[in-house]
Amino acid sequence: MNTESRKEQRFENMVTILIASVAIWVAITAYFQNYASNISDNARRRAQQYAIEATKKEVNGTIQFSYDWQGAFQTWRELSWQITAAEQNGDTAAVERYTQMQKRIESLSKLLAPEYFDPAVGWPESYKYEADAYLVEATRLSETYLAESELGNFTDGTADALIVQITLLTVSLSLYGLSMALKGRVRWLFIVVGSGIVGFCMLWLGWSMLELLIRPEVDAEAIAAYAEGTGLSYQGRYEEAIEKFSEAVTENPYYAKAYYERGLAYYELGDLNTAISEMEAARSEGLDDVSINWNLGWTYYLAGQYDKAIETNERILNSQPEVLGMRMNQAISYLALGDFENSRAQYDLLIQEAERQVNEARAAGSEPPASLWYYMDAGALDLQNLIDTLENNLKVWTQAPPADLVFGDHNAIRNFAEEQMKRLKEATVALEYTGQLPAQQEVMLVQAFTFGKITGRDDQGFITDFEPAPNSIVPFGEKSFTVEFTYAGQAPQQMIWKVYVNGIEDQSLRIVSNDDISSGSTWYRTFGYEYTNVFILSEGEYTVELYADNKLVQRGTFYVLQQ
Repeated sequence: MNTESRKEQRFENMVTILIASVAIWVAITAYFQNYASNISDNARRRAQQYAIEATKKEVNGTIQFSYDWQGAFQTWRELSWQITAAEQNGDTAAVERYTQMQKRIESLSKLLAPEYFDPAVGWPESYKYEADAYLVEATRLSETYLAESELGNFTDGTADALIVQITLLTVSLSLYGLSMALKGRVRWLFIVVGSGIVGFCMLWLGWSMLELLIRPEVDAEAIAAYAEGTGLSYQGRYEEAIEKFSEAVTENPYYAKAYYERGLAYYELGDLNTAISEMEAARSEGLDDVSINWNLGWTYYLAGQYDKAIETNERILNSQPEVLGMRMNQAISYLALGDFENSRAQYDLLIQEAERQVNEARAAGSEPPASLWYYMDAGALDLQNLIDTLENNLKVWTQAPPADLVFGDHNAIRNFAEEQMKRLKEATVALEYTGQLPAQQEVMLVQAFTFGKITGRDDQGFITDFEPAPNSIVPFGEKSFTVEFTYAGQAPQQMIWKVYVNGIEDQSLRIVSNDDISSGSTWYRTFGYEYTNVFILSEGEYTVELYADNKLVQRGTFYVLQQ
């Protein structure tokens, strides 16, 4: 055999060894690809199972609670009213009969068991019942589903990477095979390229195996602690909830939702700085949706960190301008910063977006979501809270930054807030009842309300006597109150009355009236529960608003207090 033949033989032997080595490497890679796929498939199956169980637990629990609340407890409560009425009528037999029926109902419902219900109090601990009955377990199952899904997605990505590696190794095998069909130096180019691919795949496989070793695992202990913390937060037991969330993040330092919920618990306890720190920790761990930014931006606002609040709100509003609540927070953050121009621009965008959503919904033959009206009212309440803070008139429900953290001229800010609050309220009423923003028009002038009760009527039912409430205080125990109002100017076609109790509208007291009031200047409007002998006005601050053809023409406040 000559020299040239020996060289050719050595080359073929080398290529044969390379091909055999790569074939072995392909087999190794295929094994790990199959291993990763099995992990992914199993995780996905478990995730599907947990998702079904979580949904089943929540649906069944909600249905059971609905029965216990609306069926058992409401029936028990209605019997209490019957007992009250029977006692007032002196019907002792009826009292005994209704009492026995109550006891029978108590034995049929877990909500009315001693663990959750004291008949002497007359109101069950519904939040504790819900947490125990389904909320904690449904949360655990749901979180396990998410963890299994994450594991499945992660290992699925690793499996896909291994398929790519197998494909590249197959290419290297083809290059080695082609090199044997060529002569000269060009065949070494195929060897070098093929070997380079093999070397790259070897490094890649090493990284893929490392990923499999450090893959995210389902941390059952962390999830269980998180679920218990969620149940405690739902009951308002925030300090205990914080302990559980701390257990969760100790077990799993990357548990973003545990940081977030712990931040919300600190927020409820009034520790705003710690709440901010916890929410930012959640964001750094990847939780960066509308909910967390909404709450984080609001917390920054309450803490007087307006630049941070604006930055946080903008993260969402840049891509989702339809989130009205965050737009309101953005507007009031600019206002507390003393930036009237940007604040007004944000309120303009807010009202335009609300109008768009109303028109879009009604064009589709439906109504806008109830949350739209809720958030519009909430935005007006936020402005009222800021006004109350600047006037040192804090209420139990007031949420606003301390007055010393509000920048600029406080009188100017208060006047601007009152202007925007009126504008928001009028826009809300007009959009709800007409689908259009309120038009510029002359409206009737209404003098300050007088609150009291009607004390006399003539034979035709006309009011002859009205007794004003001293200092606008209605004694606790009254069933109703009456507003006396005097107006001048053109009578409206429609009047809408809204009553707010401790800052929140009691929609059961809302009145829409198309009465013709052009025959006189002084009129009366009564609100309350004269139709029953059970309900009375609850204690608190009552604010009454009158809208004439969608324009806010007067508002006044009185109080129901025990004397």
